[in-house]
Amino acid sequence: MKNSTDKPVKKQGPIRFEAIVPLAIVVGLIVAYFSLFFDSHLRRGLEYAATQGNGAEVDIATVKTSVFKASVLIAGVQMTDPAQPMQNRVEIGQIRFRMLWDALLRGKVMIDEAVIEDVQVATARQRAGYVLPPEPEQAEGPSATDKMLEQMKQEFSGNVVGDLAAIAAGADPSGQLKVAGSDLKSGAFLDELKKSQDEMEQQWRERIAALPRSEDFNALRTRLSKVQTKDFKDVMQVQASVKELQAIRDEFDALSKPVGEAGGKLGGDMGTLRTSFTDLEKVMREDVQGLQARLKLPSLDAATLSRALFGMDVLGKLQQGKGYMEQARQYMPAKGAKKVAPKQIHKGHDYAFGRPKAYPAFWLRRAAVTSTLPGGKGLSGEILDVATDQALTGKPMQALLKGNFPQQGINGVKAELLVDHRKEVPLERLSFEVGSYALAGRTLVDSDSVKLAFSKADVASGVSGELRGDKVDLRMSSRFGAAAFETSAKTTVVREMMAASLSGLDAVTMDARVSGTWSDLDWKLSSNLGDAMVKGMGRYLQAKMDEAKKRIQAMVDAQIGEQRQRLQARQKEIESQLKDALAKPQAQVDKLRAELDAARKDLDKRKNAVVDSQKKKLKQDAGKLLDKWR
Repeated sequence: MKNSTDKPVKKQGPIRFEAIVPLAIVVGLIVAYFSLFFDSHLRRGLEYAATQGNGAEVDIATVKTSVFKASVLIAGVQMTDPAQPMQNRVEIGQIRFRMLWDALLRGKVMIDEAVIEDVQVATARQRAGYVLPPEPEQAEGPSATDKMLEQMKQEFSGNVVGDLAAIAAGADPSGQLKVAGSDLKSGAFLDELKKSQDEMEQQWRERIAALPRSEDFNALRTRLSKVQTKDFKDVMQVQASVKELQAIRDEFDALSKPVGEAGGKLGGDMGTLRTSFTDLEKVMREDVQGLQARLKLPSLDAATLSRALFGMDVLGKLQQGKGYMEQARQYMPAKGAKKVAPKQIHKGHDYAFGRPKAYPAFWLRRAAVTSTLPGGKGLSGEILDVATDQALTGKPMQALLKGNFPQQGINGVKAELLVDHRKEVPLERLSFEVGSYALAGRTLVDSDSVKLAFSKADVASGVSGELRGDKVDLRMSSRFGAAAFETSAKTTVVREMMAASLSGLDAVTMDARVSGTWSDLDWKLSSNLGDAMVKGMGRYLQAKMDEAKKRIQAMVDAQIGEQRQRLQARQKEIESQLKDALAKPQAQVDKLRAELDAARKDLDKRKNAVVDSQKKKLKQDAGKLLDKWR
């Protein structure tokens, strides 16, 4: 029987509206996110990542994406120059590319062709860009490379030219010597030398006291006087004398041996002490050099001046190259290298999947670079095979750019880059040339005593380098043609000195090479400006520099000279006393040896006579016996 309270069951149709509505809402939200928010979020993410890589603020005006076409448009890119925050290192008008859906479905980014348009360098910014603070030192402290580069920075940043100008103006660098020099190495060396003298003298006093005494030699002399050396009746007596004489000789050799050894050893020990005084001269020279360094007494030579003028430029290029190298090796690790993940805000793990002939995580096959301006001038080039796994693609990254930046007055630009991480030893090679660009306001020296700068110059420069594993080979050259200088000085002498240095110099050249390993670099830097300054400043400075060095030498001599003379006199006294003390037993040895030699010679003569007499008698007896038998 049907219950009147039961509701009729509604028949289910082919469309389930209760599922379509939630799905439509989810899809609508996703479409709305990609339409309204995705581009802005992607732009901020790209700005953050690019800022971390550039070391200074990177601004992107527009990012537009198309999900269906898998295309991206990035416009208005400005990369702040960390050294000059009011200037862009690079400015890019547009970057356009399309990604392959085949790679995207595998979780990879594959760009077959990209276009980079309207590239400019050294453009002005409306506001100063934010520069990232330096990274904190690691717990284990700075590496050997960082320490070496920091040491070079301190050396190059020193105002050598300013110090020389101050001396020329009348400053006395040796004035500080009144309070310096109390801890000279040579003073400690003399104290050790005196201690060595005392110890050696005591040891030799004890050794000479232990040598055989006169009584020992007199006893042997008494025994020698009793040895029969004549009136022998037969050969048996001769043999007895020879035996006794040999016994005396053996005892004599045992007694004289330590005396002879002591004589040879004494000469060696005294020679060692005399050599110590020669070593003292070396230590004193080190003290003089140390005081010069402590007083920052500058060196008037072309190499030092060239480093002071252009060393920071070379160091800047080297550190910039090192930073790019580390980024390239981080994001494009060499074959077999440990992959280091980029810095992340949140902790996590990166997993890489793939198989041979698969896509790397990122691969840009080709990017065309253009910057065409009115008149047909501009920049052109291409970038090939930027990939996170070169071993997988089998191709190195290459870039070739050439052209001009007429708006900045830069012409004849040519850049070639090779990043080859396909093998275990990574290789980066760069060649960069600029035919000409206008320079203004380039400061070379800035000190209280003197200021020196290029007011204008036409510059041509080139940089080439190769980084292979831990090895470095960087070369730089620059020519500042039609150079005009700005100088200022407080004193007439310094003004005259700088005028003499720069007279007739209308072109400045600089050549540098840095080679070796990152922890042990060899620097070679030369400039005709350094040579000109040596010649121009020499007659103003050399006499004062020599006088300062003489004062330092005199101060060291004054503190060390008296004690050195006392020790040298004592050295001669000790040597004389020990030789006299050793001369007595040596005289006993020489005298007894002569007596033994004479006795032996006489005994040999007597022995031969006795033997001949015995032979003659035996011969006569044999003749008589033979006659008797006959």
